[in-house]
Amino acid sequence: MAGELSAYVDGVRAGTFAQTTRGSLSFTYDYEYRRRRDATPLSLSMPLTRETHKNAAASAYLKGLLPDSDGRLRELGVEYHVSARNPFAILTHIGRDAAGAVQLLPEGIESTDAVTRTGHVQRHSDQEFAEIIRDLINNAATWGVRRAGRWSLPGAQPKTALFRTHDGQWATPLDSTPTTYVIKPAVPPYTEHHINEFMTMSAARHLGLAVADSELATTALGDSVFISRRYDRMLVGERWTRLHQEDLCQSLGVTPDLKYQSDGGPGVARIADLFRSLPDRRDRENNSLQFFDALAFNLAAVGTDAHAKNYSLMLHGDRATLAPLYDLSTHARYPMPEGTSAKLAMSIDGEYTMSRVGEKAMLVAARKLRIDQDSAQAHLRRILGGVTTAFDQAAADARVILGNDPAITRVVNSIAANAKARGWH
Repeated sequence: MAGELSAYVDGVRAGTFAQTTRGSLSFTYDYEYRRRRDATPLSLSMPLTRETHKNAAASAYLKGLLPDSDGRLRELGVEYHVSARNPFAILTHIGRDAAGAVQLLPEGIESTDAVTRTGHVQRHSDQEFAEIIRDLINNAATWGVRRAGRWSLPGAQPKTALFRTHDGQWATPLDSTPTTYVIKPAVPPYTEHHINEFMTMSAARHLGLAVADSELATTALGDSVFISRRYDRMLVGERWTRLHQEDLCQSLGVTPDLKYQSDGGPGVARIADLFRSLPDRRDRENNSLQFFDALAFNLAAVGTDAHAKNYSLMLHGDRATLAPLYDLSTHARYPMPEGTSAKLAMSIDGEYTMSRVGEKAMLVAARKLRIDQDSAQAHLRRILGGVTTAFDQAAADARVILGNDPAITRVVNSIAANAKARGWH
């Protein structure tokens, strides 16, 4: 499929993705966009200093906007009669509301963001919302296309994106109104994962880390859902604004299939180099320290899925700041086979096995990030030493919503047991 897709950043045309008949991709910034003093790059892997970017960066960026599931990509391909391996072709149909401020629209269709993003939506009753979630649970692989999706969400878990009105009612956005919340149902066999994710996010917040706002809810049909407020959406006056972001794989021009360092994806050193390349000193320093805190938290919480796609940067002009953390969960809840240990998604001083990573290795990571050793040690000890209390506080948060659900106790006990075994508590 050859053709062009116009890329808009919060309603402003930024440039054009082009695909040749052989499938090669490129992205070219519009001349007028590059001249803007406040222009935001579509991706750090495609800087404004260069007009045209070739296949490697363009392809990695587009792939990063799509679901991280071969099955769901196949279904999208079948629905739209395109190849599941062609992100350009898929995004021609579902690129209107992607991650960050980007909209991808077919040639000849202009963004109406600047005019109609005031909340034009189709409201759903509680029963209708419940039926949407039940439909997603029963048809997780095909749901996105069956709902005629105009949005695209990256990641592997079944989820949907909706708009929430000022009075708390769920709605489907129309025209250019953006989705404002991501909703993940509890899907077998991980029927407790929504509690796990909520508690892990809550624990991180109690330890002072910046995380996406989240909550738990039960639908009118009794299905449990994890709800996350989109931090890349902001209400300014009466208009919704898209805030631009990209995950670290996109920033580095890495395709999603290489998100794990063990598969050849980014590790601490490469991410540290990315931070050091940023033009603003505040971003270099703050991102490095916040990223180190996240590494320490994932060690403390037994977070095994903290790969490069689960970290993002907020882009605005020439600034790039680490986004609130998302998709946090603990693997401590799930027993490991005898003689094995949970693995990190990124190695620390060359080590993936969590039980072998201690303060010495973490301080090596801090040096790569150019963090003062005394400061790094203080941050590390605060997080490791405070993780049990933080999950106790998270359990209290969860019980306000769920009562004495036994899954809450299972998470708390597993974290406490791990901390005790590691000598942190």
